[in-house]
Amino acid sequence: MERLPHADYARLLDFIAGLHEAVPFTAFGEHLVRLTSGLLPGLTVSFDQIEESTGFYSLEHNFQMSADEEEKIFNRLRVLYQQNPIYSYIQSGGTGPVIDIADLMPRRQFRKTDFYQDVFRPIGLEHQVNVLMNRPGWIHSMTVNRDRPISRETAIILELAAPHIQIAHRNASLMQALKPVIAQPSDPPPTFTPREREVFDWLRQGKRNGEIAKILGCSPRTVDKHVQRILAKTATETRTAAARWKPDGV
Repeated sequence: MERLPHADYARLLDFIAGLHEAVPFTAFGEHLVRLTSGLLPGLTVSFDQIEESTGFYSLEHNFQMSADEEEKIFNRLRVLYQQNPIYSYIQSGGTGPVIDIADLMPRRQFRKTDFYQDVFRPIGLEHQVNVLMNRPGWIHSMTVNRDRPISRETAIILELAAPHIQIAHRNASLMQALKPVIAQPSDPPPTFTPREREVFDWLRQGKRNGEIAKILGCSPRTVDKHVQRILAKTATETRTAAARWKPDGV
């Protein structure tokens, strides 16, 4: 493998150390995006998690855009994500860990997809490299995106970082699974903000994010953020599990 400048190795070591900090699994995506933004400054980074059985989609990112632009892109992404070449790759058994979508589909063909026209093109993206993480029933992917081809140096850094990302992701997932077992009965119930309590009440009634957004007069993206905080506070991984969670006082 080609050698990297000393500064790249130094950033990589800091990145690896940060990866293994103890964070709740529900905060892992935000943590990973922040660390990767420091590892690869100037690139756009996202962490996508999709529950295939329910269609639940969560996105953390460092894109610079307005709230309206973010909501529009996120809504289209939830509808069109299966057009991303990485989806077919995963469905056919691909595991990566590092995959450039340019290796999966000719660029001319990719540019004809609604995914490119409605998600990539509006925010000036042309190229994407994915780091895949394994979790049964879910698609978890960290993406590095830019308007120009991903450099060889960046690709090498991702190849070196990928095993550590996968280990940190697996450890966070295992700790999340163990938490209900090791939690003490005396643990205090979570403290919801008034808005989180409203979202939680509607979530328990089976309402989806779009429906809750209309009821509360806010955007689906805002509701999604509240749902993510609810999952973190209830130590659950899905909205279904959160809806069934009944702590004292809630």
